[in-house]
Amino acid sequence: MTTRTLTPTLLAMIFLTGVFLPPMPVNAVGKGNIVATSVYWGTNPLAPLNAHPGDVNVQLSIVLSNIGDDVARDVNATLTIGPPLSYTYYIDGKEYTASEVSKMAGDMQPGQSFTLGYTVNIDPGAGEGTYRYILRIIYRTARELQQIEKSTIVDVPIWRGDLRIQNVITLPTKVYPGNKQVQLKVLIVNSGLGAAKDLQLRLDLKDPFKPSSSGSDRHYVGTLPAGQLSEANFIIDIDENAKFGKYFAPLAIEVDGKSIQIGEVPIYLNEKVKFEVAGYTPTILRVGDTGRVVRVELRNTGSVKADSVRVQLRVGNFYSGTLTDFLGTIIPGESKVAFFTIDVDSKAIPREYAFDLRLDWTQEDNPLDDTLRLSFNLEPPAAPVTMMILLLVVAAAVGWYLLVRRRGVSFKLPRLKR
Repeated sequence: MTTRTLTPTLLAMIFLTGVFLPPMPVNAVGKGNIVATSVYWGTNPLAPLNAHPGDVNVQLSIVLSNIGDDVARDVNATLTIGPPLSYTYYIDGKEYTASEVSKMAGDMQPGQSFTLGYTVNIDPGAGEGTYRYILRIIYRTARELQQIEKSTIVDVPIWRGDLRIQNVITLPTKVYPGNKQVQLKVLIVNSGLGAAKDLQLRLDLKDPFKPSSSGSDRHYVGTLPAGQLSEANFIIDIDENAKFGKYFAPLAIEVDGKSIQIGEVPIYLNEKVKFEVAGYTPTILRVGDTGRVVRVELRNTGSVKADSVRVQLRVGNFYSGTLTDFLGTIIPGESKVAFFTIDVDSKAIPREYAFDLRLDWTQEDNPLDDTLRLSFNLEPPAAPVTMMILLLVVAAAVGWYLLVRRRGVSFKLPRLKR
């Protein structure tokens, strides 16, 4: 009797799969010796898959190797299948199940390997772990044609992925109420023992947040192997009236139409300077006005200062003039006055007009902006001065005439001498 050692190829296969197999039996001289040397999910031993609870029609591969020194004939292997694995097949459209599945490997030369493929389903409620199943191997010796039957244990791993939020980055770094197109870069890690497949992440946004566009609150990851990292990108808008402080947006994976929360994404809103219009004059303009000076008083009602404040009055058609003013730094509680010079076209239609008052400034080296509203009543042009004087003279003459008549005074024209 001699002891056969494993070839380097067989040792490499066992190392790559990481699956425990029982020690190889001692082989008799002149006989084939069939053993299971590797078990893995999928079809590629160099890149095995992870099987998960709920997987359907996934292939379990079992490698048989002839470590004897003679041919093994008519090699057959039967796998006994039990929970959480199941094997189903169809005949005439009807589904059947089987607790044992046999596969043929045929004749195997010394040193030869053959991969058996079993297509199985995994129960959705299966727990993580390694499950042990019996593999019965039957073959005949090449010389005596003696049938040899042996049973071995194969270890089948079933693992779930375990996704966790590792880090969150925002672009820009500081986020304020009213910001648009804010990027949230969420780094997730699979800390489980199995790959997470078909990952669809969704950021559950609620006020004061909303997606910047359709689908910008979702990110498709695909398959994330165990121990690997992936970056999910989301783009959001923030309501102008949001209060500063720390918020949390739930992050969930979508599986079979269900959402499973895996963590919360923190979002910190910094305080933003709040401006208000303390007053403005005039509130009435006239068609054809030129050089009308509009005075707008602005107050910083927040608790942080605004640097390099610029104010712009955005008007529509029929208006022009000097519409921008620079106010410099405005500290909390301070008020400053912006001046604008407006010309009104003579073709403007009299009615009420609303204009945007655009403010932009820097706050801790971050460019920010806000928009307030002003409204003006546009009235018809005033009557010319000469016309007004003429009307006054006529009105005075008519009044004097009526007064004289009321007092009974008559006037006679002087008679001419001949």
